[in-house]
Amino acid sequence: MAKLKVHFETFGCQMNVLDSETAAERLAANGFELAESAALADVIIFNTCSVREHAEERVYSRIGALKTLKQRKPELIIGVMGCMAQKDGALVFRRAPHVDIVCGPKQESSLAALIAEAQAGRRILALDNGDRIRVRTKPPKDVAEVGQTPQAAAAFERTGSTRPLPHRAYAAIMLGCDNFCSYCIVPYVRGPEESRPAEEIAEEVQRLAADGVKEIILLGQNVNSYAGGLPALLRRIHDTAGLDRIRFVTSHPKDVSDELLRAMAELPKVCEHLHAPAQSGSTAVLKRMNRRYTREHYLDMLDRARRIVPDIEIASDFIVGFPGETEEDFRQTIDLVRKADFGQCYIFKYSPRTGSKAVEFADDVPDEIKKRRNNELLAVQEEISAGRNREKHGKVLEVLVDGSSKNDPGKLAGRSRGNDIVVFDGPQSLIGSITPVHITDSTPLTLFGKEA
Repeated sequence: MAKLKVHFETFGCQMNVLDSETAAERLAANGFELAESAALADVIIFNTCSVREHAEERVYSRIGALKTLKQRKPELIIGVMGCMAQKDGALVFRRAPHVDIVCGPKQESSLAALIAEAQAGRRILALDNGDRIRVRTKPPKDVAEVGQTPQAAAAFERTGSTRPLPHRAYAAIMLGCDNFCSYCIVPYVRGPEESRPAEEIAEEVQRLAADGVKEIILLGQNVNSYAGGLPALLRRIHDTAGLDRIRFVTSHPKDVSDELLRAMAELPKVCEHLHAPAQSGSTAVLKRMNRRYTREHYLDMLDRARRIVPDIEIASDFIVGFPGETEEDFRQTIDLVRKADFGQCYIFKYSPRTGSKAVEFADDVPDEIKKRRNNELLAVQEEISAGRNREKHGKVLEVLVDGSSKNDPGKLAGRSRGNDIVVFDGPQSLIGSITPVHITDSTPLTLFGKEA
């Protein structure tokens, strides 16, 4: 009987990317094949994000676009998994009746069984809180027999077959979040913090390195609150044979300790890159966000980071137009961004998320003001990024080469230790290797150079 072909479309954070990779690997271990596009698939899985309204609407728009394909191909199975699926639950079926499966982010290991139920003619809701509803909606589909094998369930190992870049891999060290920032729904859809045993992580890193991975990115919603201590974990995996680089994301500013910074400074394989979202430069707004640090604490953290790790590149996130944000609050954010001298920032307009604490606040900043503040902050950061990149002209950076540049296929592109995007001339044989690149030019977002 023919194997089912599955296609994943992933939205949102690196954790979602890892969840999709892991789910694809599990399905491959159970006899599925991966399809390069939705048009070639028997099963399409949307792995979703609920952090911002725009991300959710993109998902619903994409699902809606498949309604015609589903009518032409009724045996097609459409699944929605991840944070938005966990938050919206049965609402997904009401908004998109042609969907067969809705499941939470922790159900990725059960996807084969859920797909088998959909083949049997059932629409299924499987949420991480234990809600599970099966409704027969159509006759069984004679497509293929699927179902998780005991061998695949008991002895699952990730390989390079589903990673977009075989030389780079994510490794989740913890799941969930205990911070309950007022604007965020992640603790409600991902659950409380749960750290994996250090031995288990170390074994996974060893397997990935043996599979050709040169750079490991340790993931967690708040990676530096890892229960076993992130500095200790970095030291434990540092000497893994074949591994050249280690990164970690995302860091909560309140948990960036001197011990962590010293580990970054002392361990050659740990990249000098820290993603520590500030979210606002106003202590009053930070308090309403329940971030549990002040503007002064954040600036002190930056000073400590640059003193202990002199070459560190720091990235941040900001939300503009949060409930109650005054013009003076926003000016404090502008001032913090200028003082911080970030390498890059991700800037978003606030949108209420159902289920978060902040929906109880009046969304009192008009959208036109949110747009203006968003554009102004983007312009400030672009100016800073352009200046920082110009300072790198003439320097030689170590670049892990990912492949051809998206905008210029005749050139190669990769990432520096500081997470800069670097585009340069070089042979295809460099892909997957670390090579020195002499920087000659730049834009606010990209460095350009030639092989040194």
